[in-house]
Amino acid sequence: MIFNLTLVHVLLALGAGSCVYFALREIRRRYVSIWRLFVPAALASLVAACLFLLQVIAHRPPWAFETALLVGLAVGALRGFTTTVQVDLYMSLLQDRSPAKRVLLWVPIALAIAVAVEIVGAVVAPALDNLRLGAAVAAVACAGLLIGRAAVMSVRITMATLNPGPSHRKRPS
Repeated sequence: MIFNLTLVHVLLALGAGSCVYFALREIRRRYVSIWRLFVPAALASLVAACLFLLQVIAHRPPWAFETALLVGLAVGALRGFTTTVQVDLYMSLLQDRSPAKRVLLWVPIALAIAVAVEIVGAVVAPALDNLRLGAAVAAVACAGLLIGRAAVMSVRITMATLNPGPSHRKRPS
């Protein structure tokens, strides 16, 4: 341990940085596949689970994390329902406006800030315990948001692929 930091803090920083990277790659692309929707969500879940476990070890109440997860899942599901998706048999096309796509990037950035608060709180130790709890709750909410969005969007893309709508092209007579 160096300055009260452990290997867990290094893994948290790597996970949060990777989550930001993959979210940035997703917003730069026009087409999306289902597995790419779940990469930032899986990384955020790993980071949030580690932060949750660090707080549970410190005897923090788990109800705050459950509430944050439910709120995050609800907001993420709503975001997944409101995103316009155009699906053909080749690829799925997300038709978000640029500002709406950038919102996806703010969630992993908030997760990275929560990890930074945890690392700073571990160095300063007891002075920032309540701030560390808030950061862990925010990380769980961010993970819930990404999971809810990915789950709803994957179901929407799968259902649209299985039940294709009418074609806009005219058929030759």
